Amino acid sequence: MPALKTPTSRRANLIGIGAPRTATSSLARMLSATREVFVPEEKEVNGFGIDDDVTEARYDTHFAEAAVDHRYLADISPVYLSSAPVAERIRSYNPEAKIIATLREPVSRVISQYRHMKGKIDASLGPELSLDINSYIRNGLIGIASHRAQDNSWYSASMNIEHSFYGRHLRRYYRSFPRNQILVLIYEDLIRPHPFREKGAWEQQLQRFLGVKVSQEYWDNRAEGFETEIADDVAGDLKRLFAAEVSTASDLAGRDLVELWGY
Repeated sequence: MPALKTPTSRRANLIGIGAPRTATSSLARMLSATREVFVPEEKEVNGFGIDDDVTEARYDTHFAEAAVDHRYLADISPVYLSSAPVAERIRSYNPEAKIIATLREPVSRVISQYRHMKGKIDASLGPELSLDINSYIRNGLIGIASHRAQDNSWYSASMNIEHSFYGRHLRRYYRSFPRNQILVLIYEDLIRPHPFREKGAWEQQLQRFLGVKVSQEYWDNRAEGFETEIADDVAGDLKRLFAAEVSTASDLAGRDLVELWGY
């Protein structure tokens, strides 16, 4: 999306890029509750070419209700991370924007997205969702290996798997923005218990990054649906596929995700 004509000071200046199923809704609630961050009612604006209906003129209208004392205008759209052109489009729109990426162990993220879509999405939009989890993932792996174009790719298994290619996706943002404008939050830090009266990891990291007091009490694990387990060989295939990506993400984020996630 080309640069807009809105003054930079009132453009969206805090962009949550995902990946999907990494507590981005909880992040939006935490930020909105501070009263220093404006988050639109529909947190996922899906600009920068994701939704063709979100034109240049329409994008900034999502932030029209922001008050003068809102320090940040936030767009939390979890598909931004994996969309190749978006990092540079955000930089063109507002080079001073702060970027928040949220990551989760890649295999569990794939499973969570499958569960979420299977319960929420019309199967006619994503025919693979009628498959069991193992067949679904195997289809996705075949699609990735063959670079096969797929109909309804937004809901396809291969697209789901590609959302977890964290290394290559993060690299685009680190090339487009200074390191001090990027924060990488880890889902497992959010769900890990912490002593009463002590701030959780996300609270501490967000406060340092934004200078805004944030409370994790607004976190809500809204995962719904059936329990889903995958076969050991399928899990192994995914982990082998993701291993290099996790290593790259570790280097970029300055966090040993290889050890944390068992890669």
